[in-house]
Amino acid sequence: MTNTDGTAPDIDRTRWGRLRGGSSTPAMAIAIPAGLVLAVLVGVIAAAMWDAPTPPVVVGIGFTVVTLPALVGLVWAFLVDRNTLRGAIDRPEESVEGAWYDKAAQGAFSDILLIVGLGTAFLAITGIRIDVLIALIGVLLVAMGSFTVRYLVARRRG
Repeated sequence: MTNTDGTAPDIDRTRWGRLRGGSSTPAMAIAIPAGLVLAVLVGVIAAAMWDAPTPPVVVGIGFTVVTLPALVGLVWAFLVDRNTLRGAIDRPEESVEGAWYDKAAQGAFSDILLIVGLGTAFLAITGIRIDVLIALIGVLLVAMGSFTVRYLVARRRG
């Protein structure tokens, strides 16, 4: 039985979900402490590697605070059973947004192949040398820009 919007009934579904494997433990109960441990580890590594006038303790605390939300979210994403999330669509791959995503990703991949191929040929012919980091940043920006434009166009067309 599904709701009118295609989602499963919200019985036993929570805002933040539960752990995979049929557990009744909230996913955030594990994600928050695990993310905190990972963030502290990042902070300790950053402080140990820091080579500047700023005190290493300040650097470690800064890195811990900055990476904490992302690491908690990452751990949560790995642990949560999406079937226990309130309002989650049962088959997201069959949604219209999923179709837009797939279409945009396919087009963006084609754009990346074209741009990287033409750019490589141009650099080989002209003999211009560029830093690898700059080239990778360029590829990333092309990929993100292409995907964004293609997704928005697909969404607008419906």
